[in-house]
Amino acid sequence: MHPLSIKIITRDSVQKKEIQQQYVVQTKHPRWEMIKIFVYAFFHLKFR
Repeated sequence: MHPLSIKIITRDSVQKKEIQQQYVVQTKHPRWEMIKIFVYAFFHLKFR
C-alpha cells in the first residue's frame, strides 16, 4: 500500500479566499486513485 496525499487549492474570487481540500488515500494503485480524485474535484468546482 502506498500513501497518497493530494492537496487541491482553489481561489474563490467572489469571497476573496482560498479553498483547500486535502485527500490522503492508502492505495495499491496511486495513479488510478489520483485520476479519480481529480475527476471528482473537477466536477465539484463551482464556476462563476
